[in-house]
Amino acid sequence: MAVVGIKINKIEGSRNEQAKLDGSLRIGSSPRILSLSESQMNSGTGKMNVLEVSFEYFTNYDPALGNIRIDGSIIYQANDEAKKEIMNNWKSNRGLPKDVSAEVLTQMTQRSMLITMSLARELGLPSPLPLKISDQPAQSGE
Repeated sequence: MAVVGIKINKIEGSRNEQAKLDGSLRIGSSPRILSLSESQMNSGTGKMNVLEVSFEYFTNYDPALGNIRIDGSIIYQANDEAKKEIMNNWKSNRGLPKDVSAEVLTQMTQRSMLITMSLARELGLPSPLPLKISDQPAQSGE
């Protein structure tokens, strides 16, 4: 069982020119699984049945300097028994098993965060993942 692909369907970003930054800035990212469906995908050996997990990854700035939204799908492959269990779990409580959820959210966050950081730079927004630069001088290896 594994994530075999990620499709990005839509990327939106905006910057609010009227917003002023007074004091602290909070940046929040909200990954959200929207739906789960069965689909087919072409592979080197023919068509394979997979699960398609549709998602939204929303990054919001407070105060309202701007926002970034990414919509996409994660393609998940599993054996027939596992797919059936995953679909039943989704239908009964709109959730994924813990191991599947962890893998899907990790892949979603990794890909979306890279896109969000790049788009934030292009829009002139603060990075949602601030990089800490050390104040200490680099030590030479002797």
